Amino acid sequence: MLLTQEDNDKAAVIETLRPDFIIVDATFLSGGLSNRCLKLTTEDGRRFVWRPEAASAKAFGLSRSHEFNALKTASDQGLAAPPVKYFNNGLLNPWIDGSTLEHVSLETMAELQDRVHGLPPLNNRFDPFDKGAVYFNSLEKEFKSPRLIALHRHFQENRFSSGLELTTCHYDLGYYNLVQEKSGEIKILDWEYAALGDPALDLVMTSLANGLDLETLVDRYCHIRRIKVVEKWQSACVRWQPVADYLGALWYALGFQLYGEPLYQKRRDDFLAKAEASLPR
Repeated sequence: MLLTQEDNDKAAVIETLRPDFIIVDATFLSGGLSNRCLKLTTEDGRRFVWRPEAASAKAFGLSRSHEFNALKTASDQGLAAPPVKYFNNGLLNPWIDGSTLEHVSLETMAELQDRVHGLPPLNNRFDPFDKGAVYFNSLEKEFKSPRLIALHRHFQENRFSSGLELTTCHYDLGYYNLVQEKSGEIKILDWEYAALGDPALDLVMTSLANGLDLETLVDRYCHIRRIKVVEKWQSACVRWQPVADYLGALWYALGFQLYGEPLYQKRRDDFLAKAEASLPR
């Protein structure tokens, strides 16, 4: 019987984890654009998630080593489950029992955002313009439309900084990355984009991921953190909004190149149009 690529991938992971973890079941998880994660069950009933150093993850400039460090930092403050072990070809995390949330209130998101930004600083840095260059350079020629090229050139030639103090950021704090345990405690998943970066940009991405009103989210966040210069934060977030749209256009363009899903093409076009609308006439 011929083995599929998925069978070979599973076998490679199972072999990597021997003899410390004897895997009796391995199932690919649905969802996830930048990785092909596996749910693993050991012979003694323990469950884990395997997050590979896949080619797709590398195309997005992701590092499981950085993710491992972010998880360790976040787990010390109860925001995430501690990672199990980092390997050269992937990261082993515990499976978290609980309910994946379908909606989260603005209040809860503001509180979680506050806790994330209060974490000790991570060693890796997120610069949105450098990240945009990574995405763009990973695109093949046929996926670089004239509109996308022009948009990329504009933002690369007009880099800026908000001047806010950098903090640990998650950069993918969506309801889909939250699990509520039976105790009611919420754990944050998928720290692969986490880095030291601009907290205002993190707020913008959180508002986009959850469909939250940005101005209201920033107001509530500033109240929680006792920030008095609210207008400065509001202005910073407004300025970052087009940059987030630019990154979204590139992210989905790269996803469309890798997987060919029409949904990624549509979202690429949506973000592209939003980002273009912000350009000077």
